[in-house]
Amino acid sequence: MGKSQAIRLMAAGLVCLGLLFSGLVRAEFQPFVEGTPLGASLEAAAASAGEQLAAGGFEVVGDYAPTEGVRVLVVTSDALLATAARSDRGGYGAVLSVALEQDGETVHVSYQDPRYVAHGYRLEGDNEPVFQALAGALGATGYFGAEPISEANLRTYQYGFGLETFRDPVDLGELGSFARGQKQIAERAADGNLGVELVYRVRIPGKEQMLFGVALKSDNANANGAALIEAVDLEVPRGYAFLPYPILLDGSSAETLNLRFRMALFFPDLPMMGDGASFFKLRSAPGAINALLLDVVDGKVYSDEGSSGGFGTF
Repeated sequence: MGKSQAIRLMAAGLVCLGLLFSGLVRAEFQPFVEGTPLGASLEAAAASAGEQLAAGGFEVVGDYAPTEGVRVLVVTSDALLATAARSDRGGYGAVLSVALEQDGETVHVSYQDPRYVAHGYRLEGDNEPVFQALAGALGATGYFGAEPISEANLRTYQYGFGLETFRDPVDLGELGSFARGQKQIAERAADGNLGVELVYRVRIPGKEQMLFGVALKSDNANANGAALIEAVDLEVPRGYAFLPYPILLDGSSAETLNLRFRMALFFPDLPMMGDGASFFKLRSAPGAINALLLDVVDGKVYSDEGSSGGFGTF
């Protein structure tokens, strides 16, 4: 081995060692990453974050305010889209959410850990390069949302026996064709009278697959995005990057992820019952959200069978 090659190998080893100590390279994962706080107004912070994301290779495809003092930016990238295109029902992984939360003079920045999303949604890839790019754009000062979970456990995640997994989506109906489905979902999601707001829509390259993101704006707290987060997450920064809610159009069929899977995936340490925050408080939410999204899609549902058990059965 030549001297120059040995020096390069030593340098690479030092870099890897530094990443291990910094916590960037991990064998277990948590739902959310805390970025570098922005000491500015929420509007200025959103503009600054948007510029940083663009410089890091991300495109902001959605931006909305789930509640006062909070903004959620939704981003995609070439890498996210390529991974989504390789995976069955991979459209769920085509985007990531970034939350900006005002707390006094500080705007907290947090985002979904791309690696956690990759494993939880069973994507054919680990999203490590995406994580590095997001960390470079927004910072990565810590993790929160749950105790660390291994890749193997995320890829088979189930909160409890009898509850839904990633393989148990909610059937939102048939729409006749992909073209008709795109038009109908977009138009109905943009209808302010249905209790939702269309935040984004992203086409998965090379596939008849499109992911829509809708803000749950219902007057019913069980189908209101901000109310869901505030019921289960009491400390700043909260997991607002869980929002908005996805609808996947795959060919002519529409589906979504049951709250009993998706909420539990991103808040896995929340107890089923208890005096404080618990899933018991959301016992009516899965049914309320399913009913709302069925109304939004307005497709032909041939079976309304669902899993037994879950938050709504107490």
